[in-house]
Amino acid sequence: MWFAALSRYEQNPWLLNFCARLLEGSPEVLALLQRNPFPHTPPRYIRAVVYDYHFTSFTTRQKTGAWWRREFKGLYMPAVSLRGGEQALK
Repeated sequence: MWFAALSRYEQNPWLLNFCARLLEGSPEVLALLQRNPFPHTPPRYIRAVVYDYHFTSFTTRQKTGAWWRREFKGLYMPAVSLRGGEQALK
């Protein structure tokens, strides 16, 4: 999904449809993910944020085991819901 961030979320109808199906708890869409991030109930809201990722230094990698550090860049898509909320998908 990284390529979605190359343009605005409104220009990615597949992403909005994906979010709507996650909000519905669609088994077919959840099966596309390695693990279900919402195992008990579908979320009420979804939003997307953007981070830049950079490799950590050798020292940091040795100390923490982390390969990456990330830098918050901002909001990509505001919180959406199926009904009501900040922005409704249906």
